[in-house]
Amino acid sequence: MNGIENWYLYGLFALFSTFSVYNGQRLIKSAHPTQTPWLMWVQRNEKSLYLVTFASGLLTLSCLLLIGKISFGSVILLLGSGVVSLFYVIPIKGIVMREIPYIKVYLIAFTWALVLILFPMINEEKYHWTVLLHGLAHALFIVSAAIPFDIRDVKFDQNSQKTIPQVVGVFWAKSLSVALLLLFAGLMLAYEPRLELAWSFYLAIALQLILLLFMNEKRGDIYCAGAIDGAIGLVGLSYFFYTVIIW
Repeated sequence: MNGIENWYLYGLFALFSTFSVYNGQRLIKSAHPTQTPWLMWVQRNEKSLYLVTFASGLLTLSCLLLIGKISFGSVILLLGSGVVSLFYVIPIKGIVMREIPYIKVYLIAFTWALVLILFPMINEEKYHWTVLLHGLAHALFIVSAAIPFDIRDVKFDQNSQKTIPQVVGVFWAKSLSVALLLLFAGLMLAYEPRLELAWSFYLAIALQLILLLFMNEKRGDIYCAGAIDGAIGLVGLSYFFYTVIIW
């Protein structure tokens, strides 16, 4: 992908690091006084999740070792995303990053764009303005996919967090999510015109669009963490089809 021969190692790095960080954050959040059904499930399966988190952390480190050369710029990017991921749920002087007004969803998009796009491109010395365009497109996609989670959490988040649904309401939050998804698709088709031939990409976008349109504050963890997160994975799978299978 984009001339990166060991792209699969970067993909596995993103997979295992995300899995490790995500589960680690849930283990930390499970002690929060406000309990959701998902966090209660985490408490019931705490030992297994600790084991899975540790194993995925080791696999993340293994991917970095197999990649080999890690540039100074890449180290800075990974440290930045690591700091955000860590203090997203761990308080600094009583302040948790995810609870700072207005910035919750952008922290998520920032971290994903760094790990998925900028890290492999910069580490492989693929310096070009289109790298930033690619990173911006995927940041917009992550914001679009993260908004439904804020819609789900409207009843749990403190009003001081000023998430997008809290500020503009559920309807306009959904509208923004749809608009960002379509903007992402447009930017990707402009950045990579050959995607026009990849029907799997259109299918992934269409599925995500349907899920966004049917999102509301009553949807639960299965709909968000299962269906919407799963649809995110389909976008990545469509890249694989497009690049390797020409599908």
